[in-house]
Amino acid sequence: MYHLGKMATDDIILPSAQAGQSPMPVKERAPYSIPRNNPGPGVYRSRLPNGKFTNLMQVMFTDFCKMDCHFCPNSHWVPRKRYGFKVDELAKTFNDLLERQTVQGLFLSSGVAGTGSKTTERMVKVVDLIRNKYKFDGYVHLKVMPGTERDIVEAAHLLGTRLSVNLETTTVEHMDKLSKMKHYQRDIMDPMAWIDELKRGPTNGAIGQATQLVVGAADETDLDILNRMSQLYADWELKRVYFSPFRPVRYTPLEEHPATPMQRTNRLYQLDWLKRVYKFSDNEIKLGFDKGGFLPLELDPKQTIALENLDAFPVDINTANRDQLMRTPGLGPVSVERILNNRRRAKITRWQELTVMGVVQKWAWPFITFPGHRPEPAKQLRLDSLLSQERKTRSDGGIEHLTRNRAEVKRETRASILADPGEPFGTQTTLTPTPCGIRSNCDGCALYNTPGHPGSSKGLVRYTPSRSFEKVASPSP
Repeated sequence: MYHLGKMATDDIILPSAQAGQSPMPVKERAPYSIPRNNPGPGVYRSRLPNGKFTNLMQVMFTDFCKMDCHFCPNSHWVPRKRYGFKVDELAKTFNDLLERQTVQGLFLSSGVAGTGSKTTERMVKVVDLIRNKYKFDGYVHLKVMPGTERDIVEAAHLLGTRLSVNLETTTVEHMDKLSKMKHYQRDIMDPMAWIDELKRGPTNGAIGQATQLVVGAADETDLDILNRMSQLYADWELKRVYFSPFRPVRYTPLEEHPATPMQRTNRLYQLDWLKRVYKFSDNEIKLGFDKGGFLPLELDPKQTIALENLDAFPVDINTANRDQLMRTPGLGPVSVERILNNRRRAKITRWQELTVMGVVQKWAWPFITFPGHRPEPAKQLRLDSLLSQERKTRSDGGIEHLTRNRAEVKRETRASILADPGEPFGTQTTLTPTPCGIRSNCDGCALYNTPGHPGSSKGLVRYTPSRSFEKVASPSP
């Protein structure tokens, strides 16, 4: 239980240290490895849609796997001891935890031992014992192994509450980079289509389907992920798409591949929320991508989309409709509902009223207006955003798509600064960052003296090849 429960709590596990070596440093944790979310081995504290929590027994039937997935610590590439449960042993273990009120549900996964059908069949037998012998009628999330035959999928559908097949990546071409043994259509897409067909049928069974993507392992873009998400939600009405950041595992073919920043995974979850809950269209969401097909890491997608659609803002908090409010940063479904209900009785006139309703002032203030509050002009907002992105880019150097953002900021800034057209603008790395808005110390600001930007308006700023800023007098009219 300790080993297989621990394996199930991490989607991707960093390689452990060899004997005599110090453990490898872990700079950021995967979502399922946060200590407060794991009360004990094999127990995961899961958040429910209503905001409450429940404990699930999250465990693998076996961590033996014959597959060659280049990113997985359970693949045949990794030489280590393997563990597994017997069918009745795992069912009894779950029932013991249930009677102690340690868990309230089961999340059961596995490596592929033998074939996908044989492994899934053993897992179905475990759930069958739990349902019929121990009379448990609660939540069971059952993984369906790749390559499972249809009759086994039907048996899983009758016993599980939610079923899932790990999609891993977005396209056939990306799967070819990750595994030579998995057939994307036959082993993964077909079982997912069967689950959807069974879910829509007349039999009582699983009421939902989910899947998981490993982000960054196949060098896919965020736009590739959006396109696959759109297909899954439109065609099969998936409950959720989960994301796991790629982590290199020793002995696998991708052990030298750079790890995926956790922030990228967080942005994808925010993107998923915009699509599922806020009902943004794909065309709206695509406004948030850069030219390389990635989401900026320095702003959440909703803010990025709003900045690309400034003509729609600010919105009047007392007259805007539901769709306008839902597209405003700092406002969510709960706060929008409260605003709509409260403004029927009286006008909203103070920030205190909005914060009590759940509005996040630091994100919402540039995009809304009401009596007593009118934000700065949209152009000012855009300039401040560009400066913020450039500062973030300089501090987070080394990430390719942020470097592209830096080039875009440079071009937009160059067009704005009143510099001598005969001199080169130079590189952003030579700019000295200074706090925006401090009038006595703006010489190093990349947007200094731009129309609408706070700071001195005396003279022009010229960036010279000597890597310094030189203030020159304004020409005579």
